[in-house]
Amino acid sequence: MQHRDAQAIEFAEQQYLRSRVAGLAALPGNPYRALLSGSDHCGAFVLGASNSPMLNRVQGDGVQDGAALAALLGQYAEYSPVVALIGASTKAPDTLELAGQPLCKLRGWTHVQMTASLDSLPGSVVPGEIELVTAATLGDFARLHGEGFAKNHEARQLNQAAFGALLEDSRAALYLLREQGVAVAGAALFAASNGVAYLGTAFTSKAARGRGYHRLLIAQRIHQARAWGCQQVAATALASSQSRRNLQHCGLQLSHAQSLYRLAAVP
Repeated sequence: MQHRDAQAIEFAEQQYLRSRVAGLAALPGNPYRALLSGSDHCGAFVLGASNSPMLNRVQGDGVQDGAALAALLGQYAEYSPVVALIGASTKAPDTLELAGQPLCKLRGWTHVQMTASLDSLPGSVVPGEIELVTAATLGDFARLHGEGFAKNHEARQLNQAAFGALLEDSRAALYLLREQGVAVAGAALFAASNGVAYLGTAFTSKAARGRGYHRLLIAQRIHQARAWGCQQVAATALASSQSRRNLQHCGLQLSHAQSLYRLAAVP
């Protein structure tokens, strides 16, 4: 694992997540109490309306920005933000220190980061059933996403608003795949400012799983990333998941492991 290459992937993912929170902050009246500070390179994005580890984070290079990240974790402690730290293995320690601050690992939030140079991937033909999400079809996208990820109505409404903000972002694209006119799968794509195209959330309805739709959406996003002029593609997956196997089938390879940590409770 090359630290610089790993950080390029981490930056792309964090910029994608930060952009979703920025979209919420821009809504009239800021109903989800979104707050951003610092920059894409070292800063924080948090939500008063949610404690999701996806949308409450401090971001930066854990090696170079360790002290600043530790300070941000303390500054925004009321939001329970997390920090993503990288390693060569998914067997990250349950506890560690960052610039003297004790951290504890979130159970179930260790993933692998996958990547490939777009020059190394073959071109692909994508099916016509895949469509760009619009304001008129955002509800279909959010409904499918909610079936797989959101636990309650409030979380689903928040996620729909966050994805809706991406419709106004020229760096992002949302896709739906339909089967006989019915939306059965969806995915997000984000072109980070460092040339890395990040394959964001992807999901398939339970009834349509096992039919290759996730791989089709990977191919679609690779195709679009190349059209946008990106140099690299990256994605996050659980180490033992079918998502990882699908990404590998499409040419992405393991870069490094990522674990999320919060400030440990001090007696």
